[in-house]
Amino acid sequence: MSFGPPPSPYTESARAAESRRKRRGLLALAATATALAVLLAGIWALSYDGTGSPSGRSPAAAGRSPDDVRETIERRPPTPEGVIAVQRRAAGIEAGRNIEATGTWATGRTFAKTLGNSVTGYRISTNRQAWKLTFPGGVCAATPHVTVDGRTAVAFSSEPTRTDPSGGTMSGPCDRIAMFDIDTGKRLWHVELPEERLVPARVTMTRGKVVAAWEDGSAAYAMADGKRLWSHTAGSACGDSGYSGGRALVRVVKCGNRDNRRFRVEGTNPETGKPLWTYAVAPGVQDVRLVSSSPVVIAVAAGDLVITDLISLSDRGEFRATVPVPVQTYVTKCGDGIDVTGPIETCDAVVVDERQLYVATQARGTGTASAHGQVANEIVAFDLGTGKSVRKFDARAGRPMYPVRMSGGRLIAVRESSSAYTPSAAVSIDPRSGKETLLLLFGTVDMLPFEYLDVRYEHGRVFFAARGIAGPVSEDGEGDGPWLADGFESGD
Repeated sequence: MSFGPPPSPYTESARAAESRRKRRGLLALAATATALAVLLAGIWALSYDGTGSPSGRSPAAAGRSPDDVRETIERRPPTPEGVIAVQRRAAGIEAGRNIEATGTWATGRTFAKTLGNSVTGYRISTNRQAWKLTFPGGVCAATPHVTVDGRTAVAFSSEPTRTDPSGGTMSGPCDRIAMFDIDTGKRLWHVELPEERLVPARVTMTRGKVVAAWEDGSAAYAMADGKRLWSHTAGSACGDSGYSGGRALVRVVKCGNRDNRRFRVEGTNPETGKPLWTYAVAPGVQDVRLVSSSPVVIAVAAGDLVITDLISLSDRGEFRATVPVPVQTYVTKCGDGIDVTGPIETCDAVVVDERQLYVATQARGTGTASAHGQVANEIVAFDLGTGKSVRKFDARAGRPMYPVRMSGGRLIAVRESSSAYTPSAAVSIDPRSGKETLLLLFGTVDMLPFEYLDVRYEHGRVFFAARGIAGPVSEDGEGDGPWLADGFESGD
């Protein structure tokens, strides 16, 4: 049996690679000039592929239980001309203070965002605050998953955040889990994790269950009432790093210390918490992230804390293929450089379907690419069975494109633009033919790089949100506060 790729050294850190990227400011309002509206309508008419019927709705697959994790299938909006659906700034942030913003969700009615010790819901289209859910301490982890009926979960601290003598912040243990309704803001239940010595917890969901992991173990809770269903302790030398939820449940177990780390990945029975299969990761791997639970795809950092390879496994935990994704070449958003106590269910820019995985190449210099008519980057499709690249989807000159998620059998991607005269876009791609269908066009000027944002496409709308907020350098700069999130929807 193969145990994954051998260690591979890197000549460049993730921080160095990211520093080359041009930080391009904040999202701005959608363009509304009549001339642009006419242009967009023309582009829409030319890009429509004749499949499906226009609709702003995105129904979940028929026959699914309310406790299933949502997998919405998007339809083409009535018109691609985008207008503001949500626009939020983080007012009142103290000078010099950094605040986590770890969760981003959207339903058909509500956009919800964490900030510090609260989650706030905003009514889409009206942009008004609908509710605010506050916790004693900071929200320290959040699952990206949402149930079919619009519930999700977060981890939070039972102790308020304190300021130390140097002006920094000190967070308490991440020792509580809560589930809430995104549309109403109602906290449905909360529980205390069964461990006194907690590092930041991680949280995910699979059908009917919320699963939390911490340094030494994990536990599952019923979605209905928060009743603990099972708990798991890996042993004195090992601990549960975290889980990937969704259609199935997979966990990473870490053994040893920084100088002698060993990892294994386990398919997990969500009813009992017991392993269904085990895959031993090669020695020398310094970190493991979970990309997908079904099909199983993991990300490994061979030789450093920078993700180097993606590995596909069978549903019995057998090695299938390795896809090298060096940071100099590909954008994975795996949280490179974060230690293993950080998020596990990550790699937001790697999208997986039943046959392939999709990952974008790093953007080339947009000015140079535009001047020479070159594509800004590509989304590359790799076969899960062989690890070989099977197709690439070219972006346009000066407009790099990145995968966001699957919608049925199609890939949804966003295309960035740094020009005030060229709109950014959300598109749908047929992986077999490569045919691209335009979904939304929206005005963005100097948008933050894709790597630094939460990006969601739900119910015909696209949302961009910060993962953290930095206060102004001085009190004179507090003003309206830093940018938090923007969302766009069809203007019709």
